[in-house]
Amino acid sequence: MPPFAAQFHPVFAAFLISLVSVLLLTPLVKIFATRWGFVALPSRARWHQDVTPLLGGTAIFAGAVFGLVFFLPQFWDARLIGFVLGGLIVFCVGLWDDISSLRPVTKLLGQITAACAVVASGNLYNLGGHELLSVLVTIFWIVAVTNAFNLIDNMDGLSAGTACISGLAITAYAVVNGDPVVGLIAASFVGACLGFLRYNFSPATIFMGDCGSMVIGFALAVASVMTAAKWNLLATMVVPVLVLGVPIFDTMFVSLTRMLRRQNIAQGGKDHTSHRLVILGLSERQTVLLIYIFSFILGATAFLYVYLNISVIIVLAIILISGSVVFGLFLRDVKIEQGELPPARERRKGEAPAVLRTNVLHKRAFLEMLLDLIAISLAFYTANLLRYETELTPVHLNRIWLTLPVIIPVKLATFYAFGLYRSMWRYLGFVDLIHMFRAVSTSSIITVVAVLMIWRFEGYSRTVFVIDWILLLMLVTGQRLLFRGLRETLPGIRKDSGKRVLIIGAGDAGEMLVREMLNNPRLGYKPIGFVDDHPGKLGRRMYGVAVMGNRKDMRRIIVEEQVEEVIVAIPSASDENLLDFFVPCSELGVPCRRTHSLI
Repeated sequence: MPPFAAQFHPVFAAFLISLVSVLLLTPLVKIFATRWGFVALPSRARWHQDVTPLLGGTAIFAGAVFGLVFFLPQFWDARLIGFVLGGLIVFCVGLWDDISSLRPVTKLLGQITAACAVVASGNLYNLGGHELLSVLVTIFWIVAVTNAFNLIDNMDGLSAGTACISGLAITAYAVVNGDPVVGLIAASFVGACLGFLRYNFSPATIFMGDCGSMVIGFALAVASVMTAAKWNLLATMVVPVLVLGVPIFDTMFVSLTRMLRRQNIAQGGKDHTSHRLVILGLSERQTVLLIYIFSFILGATAFLYVYLNISVIIVLAIILISGSVVFGLFLRDVKIEQGELPPARERRKGEAPAVLRTNVLHKRAFLEMLLDLIAISLAFYTANLLRYETELTPVHLNRIWLTLPVIIPVKLATFYAFGLYRSMWRYLGFVDLIHMFRAVSTSSIITVVAVLMIWRFEGYSRTVFVIDWILLLMLVTGQRLLFRGLRETLPGIRKDSGKRVLIIGAGDAGEMLVREMLNNPRLGYKPIGFVDDHPGKLGRRMYGVAVMGNRKDMRRIIVEEQVEEVIVAIPSASDENLLDFFVPCSELGVPCRRTHSLI
């Protein structure tokens, strides 16, 4: 039997055994938990609204054990001692917490103890021979990922589904690279989570609890450490973060936003990524599926490390991380329930934290400049990659590191001079895009002049600077358009409620009116369409609102669309022309008025 098949068959068999075991065990656990009162009750800090059985994690743990016990002995090595011992510790701590509710510090102590068992058995990140740093980073990573999966277990099917996708990426990587031990661990938990998802996807009939989410996070964290031991330093830093990017993003996002609100990081709440997406208008299922897609993209990017140059993976990783930062900035503006905010916000203790929050954390320009710094570095690095067909010699790399300290301040200063950090991304318009084009173009010209004056262009390729200009323009405009696009696309920005309004006139006044209605849901208006006599505008859309017909179609549109009010947005219309709009409305009993009467 070929080596690949010899490794793949046990991995696939472990996956099937875990899957079937959990499918059979979960209903029994559900009956037991319900009978003995191990249930999750609705509360202010919880998302669910019904009494739901807990302890589903026991089925996941048992299913994964069944999948491993048949095949792991034939691949046994010393690395597995820490994994087995640590897994038992984490499961027991999680089960204890589900039954009697432990203090967060007690759970953290158990997680650190489990991580130390893993490190003691020889599982360490490869950080270039720095053993102490490797030990600390490995312990921190295992504890962080364990808690990350625990934190994203806040919506039906979210933690189990994300674990399936992340575990699948680790399994695929392990099989392709001939590591059956990691493949068995990851595949067993993928099967267990997939089986549990049958009962946990919305609407969930059972929750996994901490004994499930913590064990899943621990197993995937350890599997990533075992796999990363064979990588170089850059891959060790990038690939695991991509594989487990979704829970890491949510953990960092929630932690930072709660710190800024002076809220306890460890307490429950409805301020996670998934909750904010639901607040924005997505259904629970849509939210979970969207997060699945994000997780798949990140996992697929990490898996490409097998086939692509690590430099390309780093570029892709930086793009994804930058996009995540923009997404985080967007989510931060979503208004969460007032009751979830900490009650004590009136006093700021200590001068240093106050200065930090005032001058840095509360100033979006700081983050915008940081994103532009990443974009400048990424564009120049990628331009060199494309010019030299991803084969960068030490000479090329040295030239990049030598040039970046020059071009970064030049371009950032140019962006600042052009006012890029004074615009509001949510109201980005065509004029702002022109400013960006001018800023990027001017900065590229100044950069070329600087390189010419300092190094006389010796050893530099002119093509690199042309590609750099194109890429930087795409990145600078793209990250800002992404923010605006999220605001325009997600349905929660446009509240599906309010008085149904038909707007007469799809011109400048109509554009200003519908934009104000969409941007300010508190006005209580929902624009459902335009009426305009211009034949070229029929069927066209403005901010997603269609031109439904001309003045002859008014009666039909008002009746079919259940219009509650008509607003005439034609400032130049004469009183005689206005009768064509007011008369049908009066006959149908629908209020009609001109735009100036709203001011």
